[in-house]
Amino acid sequence: MSEGAPPSSGQRIDVASLLTIDVESELRKLTQAQLQGPWQLPAELVRRALRDGARRVEVELGRQQLRVRSEGGAVPFAVLRELAALLDGSRSPERRHRALSALERAGALALLGLAGLEASELEVVCPPPSGSDAPYGLRWRRGGAAELVRLRSVPAHAEVVLRGARLDRGRAREWLSEVASHAPVPIILDGRSLPRGFRGALSTTALEGALPGQLAIPREGEVARLLLLQHGLLSAHLSLTDAPCFEAAIETRDLFAPGRSPSAAELRERAGAQLEAVVAAAVDHLIELGRDGAGLPAEDRRRVTQQLLRAARGRRDQARTIARLPLFRGLERDGRERWYDLLALRQSVQLEQGERLLSALFPDQDAADFAPEGRVYVLDESERALLGELLELGFRQPRRKVSRRRGLARLLREGPGLGRGRDLLLALRPGGRPLLDARLDPGERQLLVQLRAQVESCEVHMCTGRGPVRRVGAGPDKLLLPRESPLVRSAVAAVAHDAGWVYPALLALLEGRDFPARARRRWRLESWT
Repeated sequence: MSEGAPPSSGQRIDVASLLTIDVESELRKLTQAQLQGPWQLPAELVRRALRDGARRVEVELGRQQLRVRSEGGAVPFAVLRELAALLDGSRSPERRHRALSALERAGALALLGLAGLEASELEVVCPPPSGSDAPYGLRWRRGGAAELVRLRSVPAHAEVVLRGARLDRGRAREWLSEVASHAPVPIILDGRSLPRGFRGALSTTALEGALPGQLAIPREGEVARLLLLQHGLLSAHLSLTDAPCFEAAIETRDLFAPGRSPSAAELRERAGAQLEAVVAAAVDHLIELGRDGAGLPAEDRRRVTQQLLRAARGRRDQARTIARLPLFRGLERDGRERWYDLLALRQSVQLEQGERLLSALFPDQDAADFAPEGRVYVLDESERALLGELLELGFRQPRRKVSRRRGLARLLREGPGLGRGRDLLLALRPGGRPLLDARLDPGERQLLVQLRAQVESCEVHMCTGRGPVRRVGAGPDKLLLPRESPLVRSAVAAVAHDAGWVYPALLALLEGRDFPARARRRWRLESWT
């Protein structure tokens, strides 16, 4: 046969000899695809130990050494055998590729990471899975063969030791601390136990069902969050905007086949099918807190009330139960304090000049400063905003008591022939002087711009002092906002954080009176839909 001529039909071609499988290249690509960086490897080794039944895990991060020790959670012998074949450069490319595929199918991400980080030395020690079996292990150095060994003595712990890999210790510690905060067993990092669970939560409870885990009601925040765990470590987040604020750390391993390492997108998709049950459990827990809330601190009770009102807007199946919870503090005419449910509160609404109004004070107001006039509720800004949307009502403040010493003030405010008496009163009293916009800080100016866009019936100005918000003037009305008032300062901070808060801020500043129809419509559209 001449040179360059095609082979005869009877000649056999060794296809395998023509193929070169670059296992090292595949390992590097796989490690880069599965891990954002080598600093994630310690966490993945912890996840592997938890998946294989570890009851306690200790991690030591040295300059050139990583050690992960666990009670239980040994690497199965079949997996260790495939890892030895993958690490052994003297094996054929086909055998190493089969080992790589087997480790992928087994979900051994952490072990593949060990092989792909180009470390100088690896040692794995495994206690026997049962009392009759001998302990086993693996030893490997770069450039040499990987050796499976039978150990002479039984080790007390399973252990993985990696030497010579650059892991970025600081970043590795931060990452492990973040993802292991809801691990089911103690995790010890460099001799210190990592904190676990929800810190600073108002209340926590266990979740059962298809997605087991822990549920918490946080004291701050507006958005519900699901922390999706795989074998005890955080793998993805999921946020819910149409639910009361809660946090849930849920285990998703049973949603996938054993050995499967799902992506974050797959975790969110599978967990999404179970969201309704998680939200229902969160609302049920809030309902229990609402029933027993008399013993809660005032701030915690208000937080529970806010979240229950949010739940009542969107969950009709649980709204009836929520409507019968004693959530609202009320003061009777004789000064007695009682707690009322949503049904009783709705019956207290009065119709004045075509508006549905409820008599209410803010929590920092003293009821002794106001004339008794029947039942008065004590509601903060958030409760008023939610009740105003839920029941389509406004709020009125009871009439203040006027002492004899304030006769001149009353004369100026109400006396005949003094058309602008209220303006004169504000000009005479210390504080209460209108301020030029140029003298305001950016946050105060932003609040005025937002309010003026909604209130067309009067002028809005910032003034000195820390007294109550006032509406003055016999001609064009003026709404004066004392810049040192806690209510005004809260409104400035809320609108600076999110312009959508202008509507509840306006509702609070006007005390539910004359709330512009235009603002009410835009509030419903922009804030709640």
